[in-house]
Amino acid sequence: MDKEIIYEIRQFNRFYTKVLGLFNNQILDTDYSLTEARILFEISERTECIANNLVQELNIDRSYMSRILRKFEREGLIEKKNSPIDSRKNLLFLTRKGEELLDKINNQSDEQVNQLFNGLTNSEIIEIRNSMMVIKEKLDNNKL
Repeated sequence: MDKEIIYEIRQFNRFYTKVLGLFNNQILDTDYSLTEARILFEISERTECIANNLVQELNIDRSYMSRILRKFEREGLIEKKNSPIDSRKNLLFLTRKGEELLDKINNQSDEQVNQLFNGLTNSEIIEIRNSMMVIKEKLDNNKL
């Protein structure tokens, strides 16, 4: 790939991570990192959530995942239940407190997007969204 193209892609990546505030230790006025918020989101989206699946899906170190899940348990955000199919596996579920935290993060994320696109016309917003979907589709198909 051409060096200039690589430079421009990296430049966009740096721009967008800054726009989203990904360098902050906490996400959206919470005490949680982006990684922790993503783990909560993934737990909420799955009917059967197992830590090993999260490790693979998010490409996170097992010991790091384990520390995060222990933290979530201590703080009452998740609970573990033995799998009815395989007692060696624990299924992860958000508690009411975990659901409330995730709702707060999701609402603040929605507001962040609204603020980011404030001042743009509807056609500009649609153009940006369509470009994002093309990027997602192309990179998903490439199995990044």
